[in-house]
Formats: sequence, C-alpha cells, structure tokens
Amino acid sequence: MLSAKLFFQERKFFAPAFMYASFALVFSTWIIYIPFIVEKLQISEGKLGAALFMASLGSLVMIPASNRLIDRLGVGRQAFWGFILYGTSLYGIFLASNYTWLIIALFYYGMTSAVFSIALNSMVAEIEKQAGKYIMTGTHGFWSIGGIIGASLGSFVAGKFNMPLVHITVLLVVLLTVQAGLRKEYINVKSTVRIKSVSRSFPFKPLVIIASIAMLMMASEGAIADWSGLFLKHVVMVAVQYLGLGYAFFSGGMALGRFTGDALSYRFGSWKLLSYAMATSLLGFGLVLTTVPLATFFGFFVIGLGFSIIVPELYRLASNIEGVRAADGISIIAATSNIGMLAGPAFLGFIAEVYGLFFSFVALSCFVLLALVLTTVRKG
Repeated sequence: MLSAKLFFQERKFFAPAFMYASFALVFSTWIIYIPFIVEKLQISEGKLGAALFMASLGSLVMIPASNRLIDRLGVGRQAFWGFILYGTSLYGIFLASNYTWLIIALFYYGMTSAVFSIALNSMVAEIEKQAGKYIMTGTHGFWSIGGIIGASLGSFVAGKFNMPLVHITVLLVVLLTVQAGLRKEYINVKSTVRIKSVSRSFPFKPLVIIASIAMLMMASEGAIADWSGLFLKHVVMVAVQYLGLGYAFFSGGMALGRFTGDALSYRFGSWKLLSYAMATSLLGFGLVLTTVPLATFFGFFVIGLGFSIIVPELYRLASNIEGVRAADGISIIAATSNIGMLAGPAFLGFIAEVYGLFFSFVALSCFVLLALVLTTVRKG
C-alpha cells in the first residue's frame, strides 16, 4: 500500500492522483449547478431523473468504443484527451436552452465520461503493475479531496455569481495547465492486456449477490451526488450558497474512508467490513432524514464514510472468486453498477415526482438496507 505522503514525493504517482482530483472538480461543478439548471429550464424532479438517466445511458453505450480506443491510443493518451472532452462537455449542459437540448447534452456528457474514466482507471492499473505498488485506493482518495474542494468552494462561487460558463472556463484553464505539465508522467502508458468477453462457462452464481449489492449501492451513491443539492434546497431549505455542502461533506467521508480502507479490510475481512460500512451508511441516512441542517450535513459525511470502501471491496471480492479471472469478475461488477446508475436517477425522479424528495431519500436508505441484508446472508 502506498502512503498518501508518497503521492507528493514522486511525480509519477502524483500525476494520476491529480487527474482523479481534476475529474472530481469537474464533476462537482456540474453537480452544484443542478438546482440552477432545474430552475432555469423549469423542469420537474421526474424530468430531471429522466435526463440523468440519459447521462448514464450515454456512458453505457460508449463502453465498447472506449475499450477499442484504448487499443489504438493507449490508456495514458486517451486519459489526457478524454479529460479535455469530459471537461468541455459541461458547456453543452450549461448552454442548454430547453429540455431536449439538456437531454442531448447529458447523453454526450455520459459518453465522454466513459471514454475518460475507463482510460483513467486502466492507466492507474498499469502504473500499479509497472511500479509494483498499490495506488488505486489512494488515487480514489484524491477524487474525494477534489469533490470536497469543488463542492464547497464551487458552491460558494455558484451562489455568489451564478455564472457557470465563467466558472467552468476558469477551472478548466487551471486544471489543463497543470495537466499539461504532468502529462509526460503518464501519456505513454499503454494497456498490456485487453479485457475479453466473459465466458459462459464461468461460475456466475457466486457473483450474483455481489453484483446485486453493486447495483443497489451504485444507484444510491450516484443519487447522493445528483440529488443532494435539491434535497438541501427543497426539503432542508438551506441558503443557496450552501447547496453544494452536502456533496462536500459526503466527499469528505469518502476521502477519510478511502485512505484507511485497506488497513480495515486486512483487519476485518471484506464481508464483515461491508456489513459495518452499510450499517454506518444507514446511520448517516437517519441523520439526513431528520432535515435538521447540521444533522443533515453530518449525515452526508457519515454516508460517505460508509460508502467509501464498498466499491473497492466489491471489486476485491469479485476478483478472488475461484474459477473467475480477476478482470472478468470486475467487468461483471462494473456492468451491474452501470445498471444501477441507469435505473437510480429515473426511479428516484419518479418517487420525488409522486411522493416528494424526502421519500426519495427514504427509498435510498431502503436500497442500502437491502444490500446489508444480502451482505449479512452471504458473508463468511
């Protein structure tokens, strides 16, 4: 395991970590403007859920093409150019003048997200192999740090000025300037092994519960990012400059958990740690549902703390099932996670439309509870 300190001591490790932070800074900038876009276009929660569904759909349909691009460009080069495509895709969202254009812009945003994120994760995996050090969990920790900065500082800027085009332009200029200086550390990294299709002879049964947990938890995690601002605005009714703090506190919990998760996994084992993490997340949802501002913000932090280790642990479990190659197990979890990301926004939009945003978060807590039941039944 690589300590956080060493990320700052060696550029070859800092470069991919900063790219994760850059990813999160752009992502959180989109997230904090969701309430502004809803108000600008005068759309309902149900329509927002359908639009967010299109972003996930764009990501899903782009996965095969992204893998083929990696063969041609290499993971390092695709990560660099993919980040440019991903960052500039926000212009389409912010410039959308009606609901139809918003859907189109979000679909393209999802496509660029797939191109970038697949290359980035593959690049980090290759750097791990070449360096002989584990950096995946730590680099994801930098994602959380980027989310904290982007959501908290960005929320203040959005509330103060409400100039999304200027906001994203300044941010991209800064991030791309740094990336231009760091790109030589990763630009020539190539993928050594192409992931093949999953064989029908694989023992799928042991993966069913893990895949189901992944689908439930990713639907919940994605919803926290997409809906926390609206929940704070319409249910908790906090001031506009604080709408991004829910996601910022959530990211803070994620960061803390990701920089300590490997040691906890070694101590408790994956299944027991998953149970503890989901129970912690349920406590966080209980605090959020009080709708008391301070308790709600702290609740988002607790949810992030619980969610932080879930995806890495699910990948670890899927890659260690007897008779299943690590890459094939992880690909199944990634696919079911995408299904969760697809279905989650649409489902929550429907709940919010019919019953209100408060009950959308009740539904999320039920997702986590069901995942906890599956974990408890399967663990050991």
